[in-house]
Amino acid sequence: YCAVVALAIKFGVIKLTLCWKLSPLLWMLLLFVILFLPMQWGAPGGTVNVLQYVVEIIPNVSGEVTEVRAEPLKPMKRGDVLFQIDPVPFQAKVNQLEAQLAATIQNVEMLKASADAAASLVARTEDEIDVKKSEIESAAAKVVVAKSSVEQSETNRDKVTQLVADLKVQVAAGSREYERQKELIAQNAGSKSELDRAEVQFTNLRSQLHAAESDLLLAEQSLASSRASLDADQADARGLDVQLKQLVDAELPRVKALAREAKLAAESKIGDEHTQVAEARAVLAAAKFDLDQTTVRAPANGHVAYLTLRPGQRVANLPLRSWMAFVDHAQSEITVTVNQYALRHVRPGQKAEVTLKMYPGKIFAATVDRIAYITSAGQLEPSGKIASTSASESAEPMGVVLTLDDESFDPLLQAGGARGSAAIYTNSMAATHVIRKVMIRMD
Repeated sequence: YCAVVALAIKFGVIKLTLCWKLSPLLWMLLLFVILFLPMQWGAPGGTVNVLQYVVEIIPNVSGEVTEVRAEPLKPMKRGDVLFQIDPVPFQAKVNQLEAQLAATIQNVEMLKASADAAASLVARTEDEIDVKKSEIESAAAKVVVAKSSVEQSETNRDKVTQLVADLKVQVAAGSREYERQKELIAQNAGSKSELDRAEVQFTNLRSQLHAAESDLLLAEQSLASSRASLDADQADARGLDVQLKQLVDAELPRVKALAREAKLAAESKIGDEHTQVAEARAVLAAAKFDLDQTTVRAPANGHVAYLTLRPGQRVANLPLRSWMAFVDHAQSEITVTVNQYALRHVRPGQKAEVTLKMYPGKIFAATVDRIAYITSAGQLEPSGKIASTSASESAEPMGVVLTLDDESFDPLLQAGGARGSAAIYTNSMAATHVIRKVMIRMD
């Protein structure tokens, strides 16, 4: 504008009056109000920071490093080996647990056999109880027979006893009759035949008495034998009752409890597998996982930014210390800080342009990915103190995350900490975009 006014004055088109002298200031004021001020929210710009996520490599197991394959700043793919931990103790653990698994499988078969044996023992005990019941019935029958025999022996003894008593009375009478006949003979008052008859009768009665006493002795012996037999049968019956009670009250519950425990131990399953086998497999799987974790691999596509690890170093699974820093190429972010008053027209999907100080003379096309609607001043952290508001009146800018449209751009070149500037072209005040484009290219 100044050049045009100067040419117009030189060629006499206009005269250099005070109005024309002040017109550049008015023109500048007009541009400032119409273009430069609206450009602040129509095409906001700000400082660019390149942020990269760094994964701290901490192994899942502890041990001595035997090999380091990673190289600093060399691109690696997901799954490439970073370093190797000595796998010998972990392999030995796996071998031990495999042997324990085989032993556990055999033990489960033994548990099944024990359960079958316990069930057979219960069946045998029940059969033994049935046998004892039959023996008790037989013993009870013997006791009945023995009691009958005792009663019969007592009846026979009583009869013989009565017979002996009667015979004793008769013998006494015959003895008196015999003595009386002897006295009569002595007095010549009796006859010899009566004496002989009395003697024969007395002798017969005494013989019968002796026979009856012998029978009484035999009857008492028979009664004693019958009573002894009855006592023995009753003792046998009582012994059988005690044995049956012990079997029913103690032995049968014990073997049933053992059978139940054996059955529960043999049939303890998770799904279709025994719990002991499942537990052994789980422990073995954990050991195999630890063995696999002795090979530490790259968690993503990226590179190792810092590496001092060397073979012979002992590493540990301690979250307080990492052993190398791995930069994830897929997780880098480009953020531009935008003043809060300029955010009202910024939306995801809008176009943007980025410059980086590492790559002067280049403009990178980008797209708004998302807006971080928070600042450090607005973050409440867990604390025992009451939060206080900031006394500063200035508002911190907020971050806008951009995505580069050029997918062929090497992620390794998006260095974390790279700085630059960016411009976002909103859907408002499109006429101001050209000025921001000129300014970004000048930058």
